Amino acid sequence: MLLMAFNKYTKWQGATMLTILVTGLALSGFLAVGAVKGDLFTPAPEPSIFGIWVEQDVAPYAADQFELRQDGVYVAGRMVSTRYDWDGSRLSYRMGGETYKYTFEEGKLVRQQPAHYVSTFSRQGTLQKTNS
Repeated sequence: MLLMAFNKYTKWQGATMLTILVTGLALSGFLAVGAVKGDLFTPAPEPSIFGIWVEQDVAPYAADQFELRQDGVYVAGRMVSTRYDWDGSRLSYRMGGETYKYTFEEGKLVRQQPAHYVSTFSRQGTLQKTNS
């Protein structure tokens, strides 16, 4: 009985290994002849978030606005933070004693914190990289 169980296990293991081997060889062949793009496994580039971001759906005189540059975050033309974190979908920075957090959704930044209310920011302009 133990021999039968062992025999079934080795057949299953052998079939699994053979399937993995054949799949790997087929994928290698497709990559070699160009049937599958080699960049299929590379991640999409992070969207650029540099520019001026203006709060939407509020009166123009009450809209929050900030500018994100390579060297930091600016509000009303002055630098408020030299550090920010951007991972391709989330932005955060500290200004004064508060942490500001945003999520990037469909080309807009949605403020998550401080959570006075949910506010959406659209980019009004982009900045070119400067060589410093």
